[in-house]
Amino acid sequence: MTETTALKPCPKCGARAELIKAGSRRFWVQCTQYGNGNCNAIGAQADNKKEALLNWNNKR
Repeated sequence: MTETTALKPCPKCGARAELIKAGSRRFWVQCTQYGNGNCNAIGAQADNKKEALLNWNNKR
């Protein structure tokens, strides 16, 4: 990842974020605390990794 596409920490809790891939063209980024009840931050789905990263990094 380049500097412009590096994952930012979760905008809600500050935890690390992770890129998720489902199928051949479904990507999104979510907080690593997602799903265990501590955080519900998840980015919009995208058709490619770069778009998913941009969706997350621009999330407020």
